[in-house]
Amino acid sequence: MALNRAVAVAMRDGPQAGLALLEQLAEEPLLRDHHPYHVACADLLSRLGRKGEAAVAYRRALDLAGTEPERAHLRRKLSRNEPEP
Repeated sequence: MALNRAVAVAMRDGPQAGLALLEQLAEEPLLRDHHPYHVACADLLSRLGRKGEAAVAYRRALDLAGTEPERAHLRRKLSRNEPEP
């Protein structure tokens, strides 16, 4: 799957390379509502220091997450990426 490939590329070549591949997949109907896609985007954005964008992606993943443990994990990640007041 293209999502797995993008994550592998990010691990090998860095977050910007993986994010570039994920951005190419943004309009894929199957991924639009697939929370792991948004988690991957959020993680790479966070690693690039783009905390505001990461928070948006974590919120989208949180909306789509299927279980409470997933949501709790995403809320913790989101809290680390929320902009300072």
